[in-house]
Amino acid sequence: MKKKQERELVTRKDAAVSPVVGVMLMLAVTIMIAAIVSATAGSFSNTEKKAPGAILDVSIYAAKDYGDFSAPTMTIRHVSGNVLQTKDLQIVTYYTVPKTGNISRGSLMGENSVKGNDTWPLFTSSKLCGTMFINDKNRPEFGTDTLQSSGGNANWFGNVSAAFKPGDILVTPAQYCGKSGDGSSITNPNPNPGMEQLFPNVNTNEFQVGGVVTVKIIHTPSGQIIFDKDVVIS
Repeated sequence: MKKKQERELVTRKDAAVSPVVGVMLMLAVTIMIAAIVSATAGSFSNTEKKAPGAILDVSIYAAKDYGDFSAPTMTIRHVSGNVLQTKDLQIVTYYTVPKTGNISRGSLMGENSVKGNDTWPLFTSSKLCGTMFINDKNRPEFGTDTLQSSGGNANWFGNVSAAFKPGDILVTPAQYCGKSGDGSSITNPNPNPGMEQLFPNVNTNEFQVGGVVTVKIIHTPSGQIIFDKDVVIS
């Protein structure tokens, strides 16, 4: 009888221990899973690229005066902050033409060029210029001639050497769109091939003072927007 009672006592003890062991195993597995998830998330956060910080200012002109001619143009001024590699940037524009209601969406990414016009003294059809370029001839790496017969130039937007630094200004090639034979003036601006690429299907005279252009500048490696503003055309 005594042995029987002892066996029953042992059985009850085993039965009591089993749930405890089960709970401990479940806790151990849960902790292991949490550790794996945390380590994985940590590796993702460590490899995530961050966008550089910079304060930029964008201006768009319906007909900027260059003396004996005018042309629509866009400028981006680097006010302060980190140096921006233009090869890592994308410029996106949205413009609704006031008179027609037509919507233009433009995008500039990488090194792109436009041709000139044979009626212009410098920027002819045999010359190329960046759609936008850093307008600073004092940087020795840029050379002295922005216009090229072929290939790119170190100051063109998207070029691996085109580092956009505080104080720099990115411009379209309006200054090279010299007076045409038709006697262009402030009221009759010259076309600007850079603006034609930034604003598809928008005619030269459709950049109207007071019109609004949404401009976004994206840091492509991180996918983050570093500039997003509605710019009023001057």
